[in-house]
Amino acid sequence: MIYVIGSGPSGVASTYALLKRGCEVTMLDAGINLENDRQNLLKKIQKTPFEKWDPTILQLFKSNTKSSIQGIPMKMAYGSDFPFQKIFEFGGIETNNVGCLPTLSRGGFSSIWGANVLPYRDEDISGWPITSKDLRPHYEAVSELLTIAGFLDDLEELFPSVSKMHEFSESSQARSLLKDLNKHKTILRANGIFFGHSRLAVRFYDTHEGPGCVYCGLCMYGCPHELIYNSSHSIKKLMEFPKFHYQGNVYVEKISEQDTDISIYGSSIDNHSSVVFKGRQVFLACGPIATTKILMESENLFNVSLKMKDSQYFLLPCLRFRSDSAAEEERLHTLSQVYLEILDTNLSHRLIHLQCYMYNDLYELALKNLFGPFYTILKFFIKPLLRRLIVIQGYLHSENSSHIEIWIDKKDKKTLLRLKGIENWQGRKIVRKVVSKLYKYRKLLGMIPLAPLLRVAEPGRGYHTGGTFPMNQKPGRFETDILGRPNGFKRLHVVDSTIFPSIPATTITFTSMANAHRIASEVELL
Repeated sequence: MIYVIGSGPSGVASTYALLKRGCEVTMLDAGINLENDRQNLLKKIQKTPFEKWDPTILQLFKSNTKSSIQGIPMKMAYGSDFPFQKIFEFGGIETNNVGCLPTLSRGGFSSIWGANVLPYRDEDISGWPITSKDLRPHYEAVSELLTIAGFLDDLEELFPSVSKMHEFSESSQARSLLKDLNKHKTILRANGIFFGHSRLAVRFYDTHEGPGCVYCGLCMYGCPHELIYNSSHSIKKLMEFPKFHYQGNVYVEKISEQDTDISIYGSSIDNHSSVVFKGRQVFLACGPIATTKILMESENLFNVSLKMKDSQYFLLPCLRFRSDSAAEEERLHTLSQVYLEILDTNLSHRLIHLQCYMYNDLYELALKNLFGPFYTILKFFIKPLLRRLIVIQGYLHSENSSHIEIWIDKKDKKTLLRLKGIENWQGRKIVRKVVSKLYKYRKLLGMIPLAPLLRVAEPGRGYHTGGTFPMNQKPGRFETDILGRPNGFKRLHVVDSTIFPSIPATTITFTSMANAHRIASEVELL
C-alpha cells in the first residue's frame, strides 16, 4: 500500500498521479470539515434561486469575519473557523510575530484560499534543481483537476497558459482599470509594469454538476455554490478509481522507515487513541508547518531551528481617479480581477506580484471599524470613496522577504512547536519602492496609492511559505532530493512547498500541485 498524508492540493495532485500509474493508494487525513448545521444551510442555499436566498443564512455565513485596514485577521468559511479547529489539541503551538497556522481541514488551505493560479517562471526559480520546462507537463496534468478562468492577454508573454481557460465577467471597476492600463500599455511596459486579468481556479459557467457563478459578491466568505476550487472536491474524482481509499480522522505525528516498509504513527482525531499504518511508500503533503513538524519529530530534531521561507505579503489601498457609481450595487465576484507584475531591477532582481481586488463589502466593514461611532457622521463622505477604492495584495520573492524560524522544544516527553518571525528590512524598503513607483505612474495607472494605509504584514501572513527541507541535486542535512526524499530516506517523499528552494512572488498552490504530480509521476515504485 502507498500512503498519501494530507488532502490539500499537493496531496490530491500526488494521489492523482499515483492512481493513473495503477497504484493502490490510501489517503490519510485529519479531515475536519464544515459543521453539519452549516453544511445543511449551504445545501439549502444551493437548491434555491439566487433571488430567493435567505438573508439570515447569508448573514450567518458572513458572521465572525473580521475586517480592518490591517486586512482579515483569520479567514473564515461560511462563518466557521473549522480550518483552524483542533490544531492546539495535538501538541502545543506558540507563535511570535507570525501570521500563519497549520490546518487539519479536509482540503487543507484550499478551503479558504484566494484561487489565484499562475505558474513559476525560470527567472524566479533559478537555483532550483528543476526548471519550468520540467513542471509544464504537470501544470497541464493538474489542470484536469482544476477549472481555470482567465483571458489570453498580455500576461501570456510572462506566463504562458497551460490549459484552456474560460472567461469571467469583470466588474465595472475592473473594466475601467484595464481600459486605463491598456491606454498606456507601451510606456508602462517600458518601465517594467505588466498587467492582465487574474487567473482563477473557479468554475464560472453552468454544468451538469450545477449552476455557475451568480456574481453574488460572497467569495471572501465562502462561495454559496462551492465554485472556488477546493481539493476536497477532487476526492470525489479520486473515488472513481477502484484502488483509492480515503481514511479521515487521522492525525499523523511521525514516520519511521525500515528496509522493507515504512511506518506511520499517529492518533485518532476523535479520541486521541494511537494508530499505526505500514506501507511501502509515503507521500507527505500536510502543508509546510505540519509537514516540517512531522519530519522533525521523525528525525528527532528537537531544539534545532530551521528556516521557513516566506513570500512577503503586503496590503496597499489605492484610490481610482474615476468613480464607479455601480460598484456597490452591481453583481460581481470579489476575488482578484487584475494582476500587475513589476519587473524592475532597481527594486528587485525578482518579479514582484500584485493582485488587485475591486469593491467588496469588507472595505466598508474595515472603515466602520476604523472610524467607530464617527462612521455614521462620515458616511456621506466615505460612500463616494468606496466607489473608487481598490486594494492591492502584494508579494515579494522570498530572497527579499522575512522568514520564520521553526523548532520543537521537548521537555519531559512533551513537545511545543515554536514559530518566530524574523523581519527582513530590505523587504520593507522594496515595498516602499513599489509604492513610490506606483505613485510615479499614478496618472497612467488611473489610481493613486494611499501610502499612509500601507500595511506590511508579519511573516507568513500570505500563507506562501515553505523551503524548510529544500530540494537539491545532492541533498545534505535538512534537504531533499528532486523526488522529495529527505537525506537518509528512500521510501518517504515530501511533495508540498516544504521542499521549495525558494518562494517566488507569484501564486504558490498551482506549482505545489504541479511539483507534487511530477514527483509522484517520476518516482520509482518500490
